[in-house]
Amino acid sequence: MSTAASTVEIALRRPNAVTHHDSTHEPVSRLGLPDESALPPHAAQLFERFRRQYGFVPNWLAALAVNPDTAWRLVAFYEHLFDPHRSRLTATERELIAVVTSAANTCSYCVFNHTQALAAALGDTVRAQRIAQGWHHVPLAPKEAALAEVAEQLTREPGLVDESALQRLHDIGFTREAVVEILEISAFFNYANRLTIALNVVPDNQFFSGRDLPSD
Repeated sequence: MSTAASTVEIALRRPNAVTHHDSTHEPVSRLGLPDESALPPHAAQLFERFRRQYGFVPNWLAALAVNPDTAWRLVAFYEHLFDPHRSRLTATERELIAVVTSAANTCSYCVFNHTQALAAALGDTVRAQRIAQGWHHVPLAPKEAALAEVAEQLTREPGLVDESALQRLHDIGFTREAVVEILEISAFFNYANRLTIALNVVPDNQFFSGRDLPSD
C-alpha cells in the first residue's frame, strides 16, 4: 500500500525500530508487533526496503508481519497491481478507487494513507480530502464518477455490479482490460481494508505531521 512519505517529515527514534504510536500507549495492532530481529529474510528485507525508501516502517506492514508471509504476499500483490508500467489506469484513477473503496469500508488507516497519495496525484490536497469525506458531494469528471460509483458498489453491494455497470465503464472509454483492473483494485482494497480493520492498525504518526492546531 502507498506510503506518501514525501509529504511528511520522518523522524525515527531508533534506526532499526518499528515505528510505535505511543502518545497514549495505544497498541499499533490488536495482535502486537513482531520481533524485527527474528523476522525471516524475506520479511526483514521488506522492512529494510521500506525504511530505506520512506524513512520508516509503516504500521500496516509491521502489523501484518506478525505473519511474515501475509506481509510479503500483500506487498507483492500491491506493487504488481500499482506498477505504472503495467497499469492501464492513471495514478489518479488508481488512487481514487483506493480512497473510495476504503472510505466505503470506513478503513481509517487506508483512507489517511491513500488520501495523501490521491492528493499527490491530483496536485490538490483539498480536493482529495473532499473525495475521501464523500465523493458524491464533489464535482467529478464523468470517468472519475464512474470509477467511484463502481468501486463503492462493489464494496457495499457487489451483487449489483452487473453487465450494465461494466458496460458503462466500457462506454465511457475504459477498455475491457482496464475494466477488469478497476474491479481488481477495488477488490484488493476490500481485502487490505478488512485485514487492517480487524487488526485495528493505528495510522502512523507521520500522517499527522504539521497538522497541529496553532496555539493562541
